[in-house]
Amino acid sequence: MESLPWQSADWALIQRTRRVDRLPHALLITGQEGMGKRHFAERVAASLLCKSTGDQGEPCGGCRGCDLYRAGTHPDLKYLQPEEPGKAIVIDAVREFISKESLTALTGGYKILIIQPAEAMTRAAANSLLKTLEEPVERTFMMLLSAQPGKLPVTIRSRCRELRMRLPNRQIAEQWLTAETDTGDAALLLSLACGAPLRARALANPELLDLRVKLLNEFAAILEERADPVVVAAAWSKLDTVLILSWYSGWLNDCLRLKIDPSYANLINPDQRNRLQQIGKSLDFKRLFGHIDAANQALLARDSQLNPQMVMESLLLPLADRCFGNTG
Repeated sequence: MESLPWQSADWALIQRTRRVDRLPHALLITGQEGMGKRHFAERVAASLLCKSTGDQGEPCGGCRGCDLYRAGTHPDLKYLQPEEPGKAIVIDAVREFISKESLTALTGGYKILIIQPAEAMTRAAANSLLKTLEEPVERTFMMLLSAQPGKLPVTIRSRCRELRMRLPNRQIAEQWLTAETDTGDAALLLSLACGAPLRARALANPELLDLRVKLLNEFAAILEERADPVVVAAAWSKLDTVLILSWYSGWLNDCLRLKIDPSYANLINPDQRNRLQQIGKSLDFKRLFGHIDAANQALLARDSQLNPQMVMESLLLPLADRCFGNTG
């Protein structure tokens, strides 16, 4: 499994604590989406399940533990995640893992549980896990992955050691992304992904980038009363809701930044500077802040079971509502 250059310090920290037998029983890995939390957790799991790791903790790739891991059949590695994206992790799934036989390693090493996204646990599921966190079983190691750790109960967070993945150095991220893609504009992709490399790689699709510009044009057309917000909302609701919400929020925030300072440098959408500056000029501050607040609320609720078209209509209809314009 490839190492990601911005995770080298975190990897070294885990290996140091392992060598002195100070590995925590539960690790809460946090950081924004696109930082590679799942990738990191799986590398750690592979290392712990290997019977003959290298000097830096890298799995050997040839032992029985590595064979089972690579085949996806290792009995001591379990995943706890929603049955479907956006669904909750329910209490029965937690209870199944923490039953006595499930907490005992079958191969004499570590028993590992990866929970993602950890904030998807229901309150009852989190409470069920809490007893195991309070009374850990020896050599049972849990990794909870979360881009929104604030949604986790304080009782869960306080019983885990947090490893916060920070955004990588821009130069390192651009070098890695350039080697991973063939779009030729790593800087733009990283800006659109707010600096998260894996998220930037996922955006490296010319058709996706063209779609972003198309939707920006529709956003502007609604403001200029050249497009029906209900029709546009219906079309947007058929797309990736989280991606569209992140784009929409980015446009509004760039409008605000340029309205305050036309020379602002660190835009999310640097290639659309002139367009967004003109849009910002057409909105007074009160209206702009209202749209930004609505976008933020939609992003916070993105994992709930809301109807996508209703979400889009709630954002786009006010764009055409002149009651929110200048009142003198």
